[in-house]
This record gives sequence, structure tokens and C-alpha cells, in this order.
Amino acid sequence: MTHDTVSTETHIKNEPFDVAILGAGFSGICMAIKLRAAGISNFKIFEKTDGISGTWWDNTYPGAACDVPSHFYCYSFEPNPSWSRVFSPQAEIQTYAEHCVDKYRIRPHIQCETELCHARFNSEDGYWLLTDTKGGKYCARYVVSGVGGLNRPNVPDIPGLSQFQGTCFHSARWNHDHDLSGQKVAVIGSAASAVQIVPQIAPNVEKLFLFQRTANYIVPRNDRAYSPRQKQIFIKLPAVLRLVRWWIFWRLNMHFPLFHQNSWLGDRAAKISLRDMRRQITDPKLAQKLTPNYPIGCKRILLSDDFYPTLNQSNVELITDGIRSITNDGILLNSGELKKVDTIIMATGFKAFDFLETLDFEGLSGRRLSKAWNKGLEALRGVAVSGFPNLFFLLGPNTALGHNSIIFMIEQQVNYIIKCMKKLGKNTYIDAKPSAMQHYNERIQRAFKNTVWAADCPSWYKTEDGRIPTLWPYNTMRYWRWMRKPDLSEYEIVSTDDSGPITR
Repeated sequence: MTHDTVSTETHIKNEPFDVAILGAGFSGICMAIKLRAAGISNFKIFEKTDGISGTWWDNTYPGAACDVPSHFYCYSFEPNPSWSRVFSPQAEIQTYAEHCVDKYRIRPHIQCETELCHARFNSEDGYWLLTDTKGGKYCARYVVSGVGGLNRPNVPDIPGLSQFQGTCFHSARWNHDHDLSGQKVAVIGSAASAVQIVPQIAPNVEKLFLFQRTANYIVPRNDRAYSPRQKQIFIKLPAVLRLVRWWIFWRLNMHFPLFHQNSWLGDRAAKISLRDMRRQITDPKLAQKLTPNYPIGCKRILLSDDFYPTLNQSNVELITDGIRSITNDGILLNSGELKKVDTIIMATGFKAFDFLETLDFEGLSGRRLSKAWNKGLEALRGVAVSGFPNLFFLLGPNTALGHNSIIFMIEQQVNYIIKCMKKLGKNTYIDAKPSAMQHYNERIQRAFKNTVWAADCPSWYKTEDGRIPTLWPYNTMRYWRWMRKPDLSEYEIVSTDDSGPITR
């Protein structure tokens, strides 16, 4: 956008940005660091909260920790030799994000407590006009969304929830001012967040009711603290740390075959998981409730060293009967039994398919992203959507993982996007071709047919019609290969100086 054009828009803040980044989580921070490394410093990160690190800022519940080994849950260009544990806790990960922001001088570019609600592309000059919820307006040539799929809590529509007179909150909005000591507590949901929360709060509550809809496969985390000597080795011998990172990467990558249907590795992993559960759970009826009835990997495989022992405690009760409604003082089961509680904790996940529901993207010819994605989330290589030029997504459709570190995927996407930017002239914009996006997504969906994710079990991975818009269906090495160099034949590159499309 020219400066003359900018001046005709009211209330635009300052001069146009080269890049507007949405979200100051790990993906947004990585994008900012790599932009600076590429010589692009005119960018702004818009963060809706008052802090950085994304999911690690939101999720501060007791026991919050990563389920990927720490030494591979960090940027390849900024390894951390001082992780305290094999699986580091939330506060330590958040501190690492702060360290990266300061070391790479990103903090001046971050504008917190600014939530964008509308973005409109102007095809005449190739810039995006952005509006925040307070009425502020901004302009940017490129927009990069670093809004992760697990950022908006999902609160189920349970009859009577609004009439509950006790305390109720979502695990991602933990109420640290509320003391659970001596209370009767209900945890609704038994997946990733719950297996970390329950062992932490169970010793302090009078009674804990854990509501489980579907049993999960849980494998030992084998977490432990790093000794001072080990950390000194990592600090003084960076080559050792690099070897540890590569060992973790290849070990996790080797797990991918278990996600194939009827695989020997999957069958063995399921047997090990169930054997470990039955070794720790002494009550046969309880063990039966905890036994999944679907192939391992169809739903997220969970890690925990202390969840099963916690369920053996006398003050913990696993409930598999469905919820009929919530009353003013408890939870009414389908059986008619009322469980009186003081506090309800919703460990019910996130709106994985509506992660951008509060931001209206308006692309070419007034096309709305919400309408384009109404029949399913799709993107070319997970980063670009046809009809929305100069808009890129980090952790977009079909880039989530079930077996490795998402930061690896983020780095491949960031490098790809910057290469796309460098290919463009000053007065041009880039738009994914509809045919390229369709061909790519048809290939992705075909790849799921022989995986356990396509099995008949409900999960947040897939939509009601069975389509899977979330996960990457191959191992991570294939994504690395596919993202090394942009194929510009998949895009239309358009000039804004009246010369028309540029032929590539």
C-alpha cells in the first residue's frame, strides 16, 4: 500500500508494516526471529493476552507440562542446555519463550492486549487492513497467523450449567484464587489436561469425581530430573546436546508406523499400555472402565507416571455414566444419581475447528475465510488458502502431530513462508491456486485411509463426517522435504502496478 493510500484510511496506526503476526506463542515468536534474521524488521506481533508464549501462558493448571521431551521442544537455533527435567513444566517453558524474545530483540515488536477482529485484503495495492476489537486499524503487506488450533476453550453445552452455584472454570483458565482444599471437586474430561491435573489436586480435596467419556491409552512418561552434572555437559559440550536432540527426533519419528492400521508396532504398543494399566490398577471393574475399545493412536496417546496410582486413592472416583444435567449443587448422572460438588473443572479441550472464529478474514472479491472453511479446513501445504493473498498460517490445517514436536513443523513453515516472501517483487502479491490446493488436500485425505485416525472412534482430530483437517498423515521427514523450497507453480503471483499476473 502506498503512503497516499494509507492516509485515506481513518485511524490507521503509524506506517504500514511489512508483516503483521497474529499471536505471540511459539509460532509467532519463531516467525519474528526468522524475519529479523532475513533482514525484515518492520513487523508487529499482535497478542490478545497480556503475556507471551501462547498455550503456555494460558495453561497454568497444576501439573501442566509438555508431553514432548524438553530438548526437542525448543527451537533448533536456540537449544536450552538447562532444562530441569526430561519433560519440563509449564513455568519453565514460558521462561524459555521469554528468554528467546529478549535474546533476539523481539519484545519491542509485541503489542499485547490487542485482539484483531477483522482483516480485509485490498487487491488494488496488495495490502491487508486490520482492525482490532478496540477500533484500532493497522496496515500490513503480509499477515501471518500464529494462532494455534488449541487456543479457545471448549465448554460443552450441558443442561443446567449456568445454574450451578459453586465455582466452575476451564482448565485453560485456571482460577488460582480458588482453594480446592477440602472440597468436593468434579473434573469433566479425562484426556491430556486431566491426566496432569488429577494427580496434583487429588491429595488436597475431600472427594474427586473424574468424568470419563472415552478411555485412553496411557503410556509411562518416565520423567526425571536432569542432574547438575548432565546439565554442565550440555552447556560445555554443545555437540552432545545436538546428538540428544537428534536422538529424540529419530526415536519419536520411529513411532510413526504404529499409526498405520493393523500394524505390529501398534498392536505391541497397545498391549504394553494395557499391561501397564492393569499392573497399577488393582480393581478389575476399574480396569475394565479404563480399557479403550479402539485402536491405539486413533485418539491422542497420553503420557503419565502418576495418573493410574491416583485412581486407586479412596477419595477418587471414576465415573463413566453420562451427565444428564448440572444442578445448583452438583451433577446429575444419566442413572439418576446426583453427585454433589463444590467445584467443577472443565478439562474438555479446545475448539480445534473454530480457532479463528473471532477473526473475520475478507479476501479477494469479499470472500470470507469462515465461509471457505465452512465445509472443512483446507490449506495448501498447511500455510496458504486460495483467495486470501499474502496470508499465511502457522500450524494451519493438517500440520498437527501425534508423534513428534510441533516446533519442528513450525520451523519448516516459517522457513517456507520467508522464502515465498523473498520471491516476490515490491508491488506483487501471492495467492494459492485453487487447483493446487484441491490437489494437495485430496492427496492428504487419501493418505489417511490406512491410518488409525480414520478408524471408527470419535476424536478432536476429525469432523463429524469423518474428514481429518488437523493432523499430518505422514512422518515429519516428508514435511521437511515438501517445505524445503516453495513451488511457485502452485501460486498465482499478481502485480499491483496494472501489469497483470506475472507468469512463472
